Amino acid sequence: MQLIPRWTSIAALAVALLPAGTSLAGSAQLYSWEAGLEGWTAANVTLANSPTLGVTDGAQSLLIDNLTSGFKNDAGVATVGSGTAFAGWSQAATAFAGGATDVKLEFDFSWDNTNATTDGFAQLGMFLNSTTGGYTQYGTGAFIQGNLLSTFPILGAQATTDGVTLTSIGQNRVHVAVPFVSVGVGPGSFFQIGFKSNGGWGGTTDWAIDNMKVTSAAIGVPEPSSVMIAGIAATGLVAAVRRRRSAI
Repeated sequence: MQLIPRWTSIAALAVALLPAGTSLAGSAQLYSWEAGLEGWTAANVTLANSPTLGVTDGAQSLLIDNLTSGFKNDAGVATVGSGTAFAGWSQAATAFAGGATDVKLEFDFSWDNTNATTDGFAQLGMFLNSTTGGYTQYGTGAFIQGNLLSTFPILGAQATTDGVTLTSIGQNRVHVAVPFVSVGVGPGSFFQIGFKSNGGWGGTTDWAIDNMKVTSAAIGVPEPSSVMIAGIAATGLVAAVRRRRSAI
């Protein structure tokens, strides 16, 4: 009976020895907005961390507030040379350049039209840029749009053609997946993403973005050292099980 706690402790050790940063194969986190704006800035709107609107992972989301009428460059960030977001972009861009066809940019998008005064039109545009992939933009009529009180959000024609998907994940929130094949982000020392809003036509509306990541079967794989540590721990676990059976 005393062997059971020892077996359990070895199993716990197998988990504990894995580095905290190890992620499941297939995804790499870019931005979570849990510790501030993470470098994001805005030209024509207010950015803030929201603990309520749009939170789908953790305790905060990126709130895009005070939208003004007209199509403008509102919110964005550039990553150069290092950092968690840069590493994620690099993995995705390298996988895409190497021939992976399943690379996607994914995030959760939420909206609050409670204070909209009319069924006015609104759009969320997006632009991406990188050292070798060049500048790509989902501009007017191409990404997410609709009338605030009736059809919002729906995909624009170009986004639909490019295989972008909107999947409902609750009231007034969707999961957005954008295939890299449609945006052409390439490897290099510079990555940039931003959103353009065309809002304010129907009164006040708030948007929020959370849990932005890149996904592919070719990225987010634990480092070899992590796999080795897990293997050593697992070997100890198997040995403990065998000793327990022998004792019985």
